[in-house]
Amino acid sequence: MKLLLALTLATTTAFAAEPSITSADAFAAIKKLHGEWRGPAMMKGMPPGHSIYRVTAGGSAVQETIFPGTKMEMVSVYHMDRGNLLMTHYCALGNQPRMKLNARKSTARELVFDFDGGTNLNPRRDMHMHSLTLMLPSGKGPQKLTGAGTSWEGGKLKASCASTLTRVR
Repeated sequence: MKLLLALTLATTTAFAAEPSITSADAFAAIKKLHGEWRGPAMMKGMPPGHSIYRVTAGGSAVQETIFPGTKMEMVSVYHMDRGNLLMTHYCALGNQPRMKLNARKSTARELVFDFDGGTNLNPRRDMHMHSLTLMLPSGKGPQKLTGAGTSWEGGKLKASCASTLTRVR
């Protein structure tokens, strides 16, 4: 009886969990972010949250410009590579960490990107963006997008931050 109950609970839990998402579907969801998003500053000393997403390169890439027009302006580019969704972040720190969608951890509403190398940085030493999670708009009410990320330095977690932006156009 205990085994039957355990199997029933495991099966119910498996079906109740939100399914993972394919890289292609995640890329399609990121394309839908096209437009301008604004929100409060992530932390003291930073400009207000502001991102502009645009689909470019014949639909093969999505460019996100973060803090446009400020001294902290940065660009992240999302694109497919052999069935994987990658994001390269061109950081104000002068390095370019690359992240790959973790399809097992991601869902249709939450996209999880893990560090996958980069250029102009030594991940065991240099400060760099190390992960990103995007909570996509639900489709109900105002369009809200939450980005949460981590930065690493010296091979370990240095800081975490999150920001919720609202679509303004």
